[in-house]
Amino acid sequence: MDPNKNTREEFTNAIVSRPIPEFASPDWKKYVQRSQVLLDKLAHHTAMAPDLHQPYMTPANSKNKVYFEWDFVGRTLSMFYAVNPTLQGLTKQEKEKWQDAIGRTTFTKMLILDTRPGMLDMMTETTYPDQRGAHPDFGEEILELARHLDD
Repeated sequence: MDPNKNTREEFTNAIVSRPIPEFASPDWKKYVQRSQVLLDKLAHHTAMAPDLHQPYMTPANSKNKVYFEWDFVGRTLSMFYAVNPTLQGLTKQEKEKWQDAIGRTTFTKMLILDTRPGMLDMMTETTYPDQRGAHPDFGEEILELARHLDD
């Protein structure tokens, strides 16, 4: 895919539709499947509408907390994909990447479930001052997915 031509939706569809190998370990499978579902829901949240159909590399129209989490979860999912799905015989680099992705998953859960004014709201406002006070709700479906990301 070409990040200068393909849209965020196309990139999202590609990453969430990547098949889970039959031989994948239960932990790898659990984290990847849950991240795939969450990424898809974040991508199709109404707050992503101004950005979803832009080329991936185009600066986002609205860098709100949904956009932030969509980007963060997508990068985390890419890290999971970079680790041997069997979780056997991992190199030092794969072990580090696995642990980092697990930590990012826990952080994702914490950020999404944090109450207002939550850490994610503050992070978004600090980085993008135009987002001050503009915090879309994730909605119950995304909150429920976040609750079970790492259990």
